[in-house]
Amino acid sequence: MLNELIDFVDSILPSVDPEAKDKAKAAISQFYKNGNCFELLLPKQLPSLSQGDIISEIPFSYFKEDGTQQIFKAKGMVISTSCHIDQKNLINIVPVLPLDFYRGNENGTRELKANRIFDYMYFPKNILQDYFVDFSRVNTYSKNLIATGIESQKIKRLFSLSQIGFYLFIIKLTVFLMRKEDEETMGKRSC
Repeated sequence: MLNELIDFVDSILPSVDPEAKDKAKAAISQFYKNGNCFELLLPKQLPSLSQGDIISEIPFSYFKEDGTQQIFKAKGMVISTSCHIDQKNLINIVPVLPLDFYRGNENGTRELKANRIFDYMYFPKNILQDYFVDFSRVNTYSKNLIATGIESQKIKRLFSLSQIGFYLFIIKLTVFLMRKEDEETMGKRSC
C-alpha cells in the first residue's frame, strides 16, 4: 500500500526527488521483508491533544445545495497543527466516517482503500479499517469546547498517529490541499 502511495504522490507532485522516492520504497520493502507490518496508530494516545488525533463522536455541519444546514455526528480527526492547538482558540477537525458512507462504486472503494482519492484517508489493517477520513468536510470548533468535553469525558481521545501514520496523514493532506494545478489554470496565473 505505501509503495503505491509513493508512486501516486510522485505522479501528482513530480517535483518529489526520485532518489528520495527510491530510498523510501527500498525502506518499505526491507520492512516488509522482515515480516513487519506498518502500525499507523500508537498503542496509547499522546500526552495531549495533537495533530492527527482521532476523537469520539462530535457534531459536524455542512450546507446542502438548497442552503439547508445538515448536522451529523461522527468521530473526528484533528487537522490543526499541535502548536496551533496550543496557541490558538480554534481547532479544525474533519469527520472519520464509516466505510458505508462512501458513495462510490466497488472500484472507487478499492481506490479509497489504496489512498488514491485525494479527499480521503484510509487506515488499513487496524481498528479503523472500517472507517475513512473525509478531508473535504472541515469544521472549526472552539478549543475550549473540545478541551472541556475531553476533561468531562463527554468527548474521548481515541487514537494518536504513529510516526508512519503521521507521515501518511501529512502526505494525504498535502496532496488534497496543495497538489499541482492543471496547466490551463497555471497559465492563467502568469503575469
